[in-house]
Amino acid sequence: MLEFEGYFKRINKFWKLIGLSIDYDDNNTPMVQRLRKHWMCFINFLSFNILVMGEVTWVIRGLMYGVTLWEITYIIPCLSLCYLGNFKVYFILRQMHHVSDLVKTLRRLHGSIKESDEEMKDEAKKWLLFLITTSNLTLVLFISGAAEFAVSPFVISGSHYYSTGEFKLVLPFIVWYPFDPYDVRIWPFAYFYQLWAAWVAAFSVYGSDCFFFTCCTFIQIQFLKLQRDMARLVKDVTRDREDGTRNTFKADLIEIVNKHREVMRCVDLLETIFSKCSLINVMTSSLIICAAGFNLMVIKTLILVAPFAAFLTFGFSQTFCHCYYGDNIMRSSMGVGDAVYNSRWYETGAAERKYLLIVLLRSQKPCRLTAYGFTDINLRAYTRILSTSWSYFALLQQMYS
Repeated sequence: MLEFEGYFKRINKFWKLIGLSIDYDDNNTPMVQRLRKHWMCFINFLSFNILVMGEVTWVIRGLMYGVTLWEITYIIPCLSLCYLGNFKVYFILRQMHHVSDLVKTLRRLHGSIKESDEEMKDEAKKWLLFLITTSNLTLVLFISGAAEFAVSPFVISGSHYYSTGEFKLVLPFIVWYPFDPYDVRIWPFAYFYQLWAAWVAAFSVYGSDCFFFTCCTFIQIQFLKLQRDMARLVKDVTRDREDGTRNTFKADLIEIVNKHREVMRCVDLLETIFSKCSLINVMTSSLIICAAGFNLMVIKTLILVAPFAAFLTFGFSQTFCHCYYGDNIMRSSMGVGDAVYNSRWYETGAAERKYLLIVLLRSQKPCRLTAYGFTDINLRAYTRILSTSWSYFALLQQMYS
């Protein structure tokens, strides 16, 4: 239990950096009341979106008055990440009662793993170690990308001064302002404001992704536990039948079926919370991958290449992790039926086989996470995203040529 609490406390630490936290007392309260509880998050995103509107305004003015293709693709990954963060935080707040319900249910299910079940604990530790590794690598990508954007203005200014002898102020991101942000008196405020906005965007995406990965991991652990419980139950009823002793097959099976329903309900809750976010994630990931890849091809300055290398790596890894965890949910949910099929069910009585058949038939329909019903989130979806990204990249390359 302490291990379970530790993982969700870690998520709360990152969410609190943007003023958000898991509200365990939320009982389908109105959105306005949630914003009052998370007032710091509301202020952060109100200020953050002022900068986002500045980026959108720059794009619109650029399309009207003419800018280079490279300048448009320079801003696309940043703008995509900003909108992704906005949607993720909005839907987390919108579905906070489901978030609270999901965490409470997973806590109760995780508490049912017995201390004496060493085999199950070892299996859980393996997947929890993978979760920590995934989360830490994603965090490193976010921090390295933000650091590279923070350092790039100073390197560009220094390089320009070295080659021309003129001092030129540069900001990390391209944003339209109704004033001159390159005035030496205003530039420090604009610079730190942009870094703060990058902080909010990064941790709004990272915190939500961490929550998604953590919930998927604990749901998968529960499906693996159901597989072991089902195989053990069939083994026990077979042994009891051979010994001629009385067994409690029906009562034990009802307990397993009830747990199975609870785990499936957790998948439904996760789908409700993240289905729309997943659709936005699929759309923005293609844009981030193709735009970052295009910038790596056309940019010749090393300091400008580094942030987009981080963006490209983030696009590949974040999308892969989402699809990988979604694929794990599907495969582990079907594994419950496989556990029945691969057991010694043929040695049980006719009554027991009826119950086992019901479980087997239900498990043939996998639990799925989707992008708002448009596509399943699994490894096949990842290959389609890469294919779409390549198509966009080829189009950009042709236009640039």
